[in-house]
Amino acid sequence: MWFPQLKPQSRQIRFLLSIFLLLSVAVLILAHLNGGNLLLTKAASSPEQRPEPPVQAELVTITPAGFEPAEITRPPGKFLFAVDNRSGMDEVDLYLERETGGRVNVPLSRKGRLAWREALDLTPGTYLLRARHDESWSCRITITK
Repeated sequence: MWFPQLKPQSRQIRFLLSIFLLLSVAVLILAHLNGGNLLLTKAASSPEQRPEPPVQAELVTITPAGFEPAEITRPPGKFLFAVDNRSGMDEVDLYLERETGGRVNVPLSRKGRLAWREALDLTPGTYLLRARHDESWSCRITITK
């Protein structure tokens, strides 16, 4: 055996390093089988077909003081909206509304989750992401025209 009389912490580290090594080897094998390209892509079925632009992401972090960033401005189009709970609270109930009034039907259920991801395609305008427990916590999202 390589490491006689291992402490429990050493065993955990060795286990994590083994997992990392296995994943690294798997990625290298996959890259080799894919002709050196690490990104798996589909071949275009016709020459007229244009590749779709990559989906951009917007990350909002819930901190003990509220949302960071407090404001996001972006062009129209589909994007990945990501919210990470780093507030220390187990549950933060969120909702998204237009600044002019009216809630947006977006599933923001976060019960017991520290991270939430949803693909959104909002129409141009200004929106507010809010926390139910504290209305002063808000993130203004502006979709330009």
